[in-house]
Amino acid sequence: MSDAQSKLQRLEDAGILDQKQFSAEEMALVATITDDEIDVLVRLRQKLGAPSADKNHIRPNFVV
Repeated sequence: MSDAQSKLQRLEDAGILDQKQFSAEEMALVATITDDEIDVLVRLRQKLGAPSADKNHIRPNFVV
């Protein structure tokens, strides 16, 4: 698994994004996020809880 795939997988595992909904360009942009930034996003998701099931189309599905 590449570093970019690892970052995307961490975000997906945390419930922040669904890779299937992203274009190749969007995935490349997400891959530029630093590990520290991913940690912050994961902690934010944990604090806010899971997104509403009817809003899966909204990315990154929490207030930024």
